[in-house]
Amino acid sequence: MSGTSQVTRRPASVVRASLVIWLLIAVASVLTVLAVVLDDETIVAWVGGQGRSPDDTRVPPSFTPVVVVLYVVISVLLLVLLVFLRGGHNWARHSIAAGAGLVLFAVGSGLRTDPPIAFLVPSLAVLLLAAVLVVLLYLPATSAFVGKVDRPETEPDAETSSGPNAETSAEPPVPPLS
Repeated sequence: MSGTSQVTRRPASVVRASLVIWLLIAVASVLTVLAVVLDDETIVAWVGGQGRSPDDTRVPPSFTPVVVVLYVVISVLLLVLLVFLRGGHNWARHSIAAGAGLVLFAVGSGLRTDPPIAFLVPSLAVLLLAAVLVVLLYLPATSAFVGKVDRPETEPDAETSSGPNAETSAEPPVPPLS
């Protein structure tokens, strides 16, 4: 192993955010299984009986496809973004926070339909975990960690440039943005 590479230790807030993401996915899987198993009860709770007559032949839509697609897409997205967050990428932190907002919206929308009581505890757990995740993402230790990513340096000033291409460049230097 070479002595030139430095290993940056992840702060506890990033480790905890990783754990919270995994917990979110676990609780979301419970909600997804509940949505599949209790689909008929969810539809009855959603439709309620309002505007329904014995002659009504409309078939209410199922929640199962929507819930399964939401679970797969958001879980995979969060796991991919988690890899980048653990690598110290600041944009991943903001993307995960946006994903947590999407989770809050999806779960809040599901609770608005007055689902069966079995959904209440896991849904509240998801809401709590998503809020904790956002807090962990914006703690000072996390901000310091994602701010340490090596970035390419800007073009050197004319006075400090040296090397074989210092005088042969045909393009004028680009002024730095203010």
